[in-house]
Amino acid sequence: MTIPSITALGDDPNTTHRLNACAYQQSAITTSGSIQYVAFYTSLEGSDSRRVTIARHDVRDPASDWQYLTFEDYNQTTDDGHNTISIGICGGDGTIHVSFDHHCDALKYRISRPGLAADPSESSWTASNFSPVLDHLPGCDGLLDVTYPRFIPAEKDMYFECRIGKAGAGSDVLYRYSSDTAQFVQLGTYLVGRQCNPYPNGISYHLPTNSLHVTWTNRHFIEYEGANDCASTAHKAQAGPNGPENNEGLYYAYSRDNGTTWSGSNQNSVAILSARPGTGLESQDSRLLVRDIPRNSGIMNQEAQYVDSEGGVHVLNRENTTGKETWIHYYRSPSDNQWSFFPIPDIYPTPTGPRGKLVHSEKLNAVFFILPSNTESEMLIARRNMTGINGEMSVVWREHGYSGEPLIDEEAFTKFGLLSILILRDEEEGKRKVTVLQFDVNNLAQ
Repeated sequence: MTIPSITALGDDPNTTHRLNACAYQQSAITTSGSIQYVAFYTSLEGSDSRRVTIARHDVRDPASDWQYLTFEDYNQTTDDGHNTISIGICGGDGTIHVSFDHHCDALKYRISRPGLAADPSESSWTASNFSPVLDHLPGCDGLLDVTYPRFIPAEKDMYFECRIGKAGAGSDVLYRYSSDTAQFVQLGTYLVGRQCNPYPNGISYHLPTNSLHVTWTNRHFIEYEGANDCASTAHKAQAGPNGPENNEGLYYAYSRDNGTTWSGSNQNSVAILSARPGTGLESQDSRLLVRDIPRNSGIMNQEAQYVDSEGGVHVLNRENTTGKETWIHYYRSPSDNQWSFFPIPDIYPTPTGPRGKLVHSEKLNAVFFILPSNTESEMLIARRNMTGINGEMSVVWREHGYSGEPLIDEEAFTKFGLLSILILRDEEEGKRKVTVLQFDVNNLAQ
């Protein structure tokens, strides 16, 4: 069985709720050029606080030295697994963007000087090359009630999206950063939740067609004591009053004009986005529904999405519509725009256990599922061949001693065929290491 390279980047903070390796960190590990970046929290010695750290190295050489940058002017103190870090890199001007520590809070964001991502010298890797903490995106007003920031590279530009509002009653906003102007432009509230909250599995940019793709589930809002009290913080709990039992459906939309016009699976236009309120996609629009999955059917939020080189859309989620909780591979073929649904056999999740990821290799015409065990400290990689009617499945790697939810460096996978996984590796006495595993995908044979 393939043996990956294993790099421990640092100690995972000893918090009650995990702050590193969370599925909704779409962009905590990414590559620009050949330099891989990982953003994570480290503990502040002698304190209960955490610090934002970014590490980088040449992804083509697993043995290369890592450079570490820790921002010492901000202490993260909230023990809430929502308050994670995301990082983005704009290919056009080499700026590095990082956003962190939110659960319905004012934006916290930094931007580097132009060209830093193209300067691998150790002397450049200092906090002085980043802005102070900002509550706004350059060119835009301040943002409040932010949760789940994501950065999406788009050739020479970049997108930013996040949820505005509380669980069960939020909507997602979309911005585009221009490398020519070094400014963001607000495109609008592109996923509008009404008495529900859309939870994206991810938002992906497909370079060959210059298109954005998003899939999501909706979480319906349930009234609770304090819901209409502006001073209440009940919605900021680790597990708030509106839980995944209220999730329903798989929905999909795409845009081929930089996030302005959005269409559903049948390719018909559904919404034209603008900065005016209420112009985005209604998250419960039946024209966007891919699969009707009722509430209390075991569907999870924010599991995984991947768009392959041909424009095929892959989604990993879970259902219990047959009496057994099962991981499902949902796939939209670019040739006929039809969706298919493949239950993953012999590997079963629990309704709210750790979430997995997936990627598709064009060379091998295979999907790789990176699945954390929901019942023990283990992670595995399963391969599904996309040839044939059902697609043969096999487990190509598994190992005990891992926890958290795996995150994938999609850029390294696409450019170099390297499957880099950010995960937590269990140590003695309950300690964990923030770890990067790296596989050559060609070695993940059946």
